[in-house]
Amino acid sequence: MTDLRSNDLNHPGWGRVTLSFTLAVTVLRVLVVYSTPLPLFFDEAQYWVWAQDLALGYYSKPPMIAWAIAATTAVCGDGAGCVRLSAPLFHGATALVLFFLCRHFYDARTGFWATVTYSVLPGVTLSAVVVSTDVFLLFFWACALLVYTRADQSRDLRWWALLGLVLGLGLLSKYAMIFFIVCLFIDAVWRKSAPPLLRRPGFWTSLAVASIVYLPNFYWNWANDFPSYLHTGDNINLGSDLFNPISGLEFLGSQFGVFGPILFGFLLLLVWRDLRQKSSRTALTDAQRRLYAFSLPVIVIITVEALLSRSHANWAAVSYIAATILVVGELRRLDKSVWLKASLALHVSIAVAFYNFDLIARAFDLPITPGLDPARRLRGWDRAGDWAVEIRQDYPGVRLLFDDRKVMSEMLYYVQPHPLESVMWNPKGQRNNNFEMTTDISGAAGENFLYLIKHDWPGRAGDSFASSKHIATFRSRAFTGDVLELRAYLLEDFRGYQK
Repeated sequence: MTDLRSNDLNHPGWGRVTLSFTLAVTVLRVLVVYSTPLPLFFDEAQYWVWAQDLALGYYSKPPMIAWAIAATTAVCGDGAGCVRLSAPLFHGATALVLFFLCRHFYDARTGFWATVTYSVLPGVTLSAVVVSTDVFLLFFWACALLVYTRADQSRDLRWWALLGLVLGLGLLSKYAMIFFIVCLFIDAVWRKSAPPLLRRPGFWTSLAVASIVYLPNFYWNWANDFPSYLHTGDNINLGSDLFNPISGLEFLGSQFGVFGPILFGFLLLLVWRDLRQKSSRTALTDAQRRLYAFSLPVIVIITVEALLSRSHANWAAVSYIAATILVVGELRRLDKSVWLKASLALHVSIAVAFYNFDLIARAFDLPITPGLDPARRLRGWDRAGDWAVEIRQDYPGVRLLFDDRKVMSEMLYYVQPHPLESVMWNPKGQRNNNFEMTTDISGAAGENFLYLIKHDWPGRAGDSFASSKHIATFRSRAFTGDVLELRAYLLEDFRGYQK
């Protein structure tokens, strides 16, 4: 049994305790993703569809998430738990990387608390049971920071080559990994002891290796007219009305939810404290500068993006790798661990409530409205799939037709057998999602389709067929009320897109 009663902050027992804690949390979350009755979110369903046709890239994302889902479902099947399995596993691995990072910047005991803190962050509580690109981005970002910290202290080019490998894998996970290069430059310029980065062979070695690793996705984009890059540009949305202060405030407010109110509040206090220092360049240690360099720039960039256009709460998620270490380390160094414990208590309570939301609501007969239901957008899709299966039995061999990416993603997953031959209605030949890129009915003259839509009439699609007939309507009911409604139409004898 590990004895941690000594004052040795780097006692090897802290590593064993950290590993045991992380394994326990990971196993618990695996059980949660397997036992939850909640259907897949439409993005998760879409990623599963991608995993059925492995490629070097997809319309809106690089390929890592599809590869990961293909790996987990190959092991344990296509159930929702297997689709989501990589989320708790990767977050557990990220938590362990944080231990080693924090041990380098502070000590092993603080590393344990950083791992615990990261594991129960509100954003991680959600992300660990929902498969998304952030799951992989956070892992590779943490690994890159750990490897860079080692490479910066060594003349061995192998560390820099390893950094390039991790950066490349991060870019294959999510393009936001490019922020790491921005943070690396800021770190190199800010730290007084850092030699000029552009003169270091290791830096160019890293870029070369990262480019080689990332090259397959670049080739895919080049071969397909760069859809992922264009989609990323559309997300930035700088063509809209510039300067939206409300959006900026909403983004900053959302960070109290992602990182936690106590932790984000203390991070802001740290920034304010150090900005007020007359000579913050000399007052801060190299460790503090590096942690600031790999956290604040992304928060600032995304806040500016929110002010100019829009942003989502998770866009600055990578900031909280370094920010977790900084905040936990400073809370302990300043003897304010009571706030850390209060934050942990709050976050654990949030996790328990979130993972047991339905059970608690029913046990206490709580009047939950759709606005208060965190799973409102997930409910009903599995039942909608059963409804579509019954309809297809009356029309064997008729392909499904959709005009909504979300509906199509969910139905491709929940309808059995999976109707992967389904197509997207796309009369203008647009490329606004992966289905519009990869499906086409322009050559299906004379074919019949089952048209599944959210609206109550087939619209212009009906004009392109000899006849259209409403077949059935689906309405789901949960304790939050009606949350989903779909309609099915039989469209017969496709005559080509009508101008």
